[in-house]
Amino acid sequence: MQNSGVMGRFYVIADWVYKFSFANIIWMVCNIPIIFILVNLLLADEIAVILVLFGMMLLLSPFMFFPSTVALFAIVNQFIQKEDVKLLSDFWGYYRRNYKKSMKIGVIFTIFWTVLIIDFFYMMRLGNVIMQYVFIVLGFFAFVYNLHVCSGAIYIDAKMRDLFKQVAVIMFGHPILSMSLGLISLTFLYLITQWLTFLLPLFLGSILVFLALLVFMKIHPSSLKLEKH
Repeated sequence: MQNSGVMGRFYVIADWVYKFSFANIIWMVCNIPIIFILVNLLLADEIAVILVLFGMMLLLSPFMFFPSTVALFAIVNQFIQKEDVKLLSDFWGYYRRNYKKSMKIGVIFTIFWTVLIIDFFYMMRLGNVIMQYVFIVLGFFAFVYNLHVCSGAIYIDAKMRDLFKQVAVIMFGHPILSMSLGLISLTFLYLITQWLTFLLPLFLGSILVFLALLVFMKIHPSSLKLEKH
């Protein structure tokens, strides 16, 4: 049945809200142990407890957070492509099929973020303000690159090294779009964590993934020309 008029538009909006919220809930369920650790980490006030919880979260991230996040990228991509989606079964299918690849991506990024965070706090302890800002800027670029890699994981069929190279070409070949993605994504994260916390279980991951995919789909076709050169 063709959707038209006010009721048709309401149906389309309701359908998108349902798909995005349900996909986000599935993603969060897959990360319950990490969410539990994160909540306790935010409430902890002893340095020893903070270090233990932080370490546990980092250890779990490659095996839980990244595989479920890449699966979320694949599902949201289906939404954008207007494909029929069986949310639970398709999510689980992507999760299983891409687990090894996603885990490798997770290991690389977890090591990078661990070193970056440790260095940042070390510079903070030394009182080196300039290096603190350097690490903040580096973290911003890494955040955008992280989003692009997760997008590329479902679009680019290549070995890990080639995937990271191609995504770097895409990101630095389109700096304005890439940096805009970073600013918009961080603004969204700030709003939803500070002012719209009731939406966290429904849209935290799915909307962020949606934004990342929209930008990647816009810049990816032109970047392929660079790869063939």
